[in-house]
Amino acid sequence: MTPKPVLLLAVLTLCCCIASLHASPKPGCNCLRTTNSVIPFQAIRKIEGFPISGQCRRTEIIITLRSGTPVCVNPDAKWVKTLLNNLRKVMTCFIFLSVIV
Repeated sequence: MTPKPVLLLAVLTLCCCIASLHASPKPGCNCLRTTNSVIPFQAIRKIEGFPISGQCRRTEIIITLRSGTPVCVNPDAKWVKTLLNNLRKVMTCFIFLSVIV
């Protein structure tokens, strides 16, 4: 191969490597700290749960408020466990009803 195609191939390979580094999710946990404060159900837009993984050694629960602000909550807090159990019951009932219909 002549030097120009080799150089072009090297530059393209380098660009692909840099692009893949920026596209991959950031390593580590999403939450630096959590709160035990109760969040009213009416203020919640979305609830996301992240189990223990190779990137983070703890379970994380992130509640997005209606204002769009994400809040990391303590997954061991009693109110969080109650909220998640109630949501599971509602979802189980919804799935059961949709199977019957």
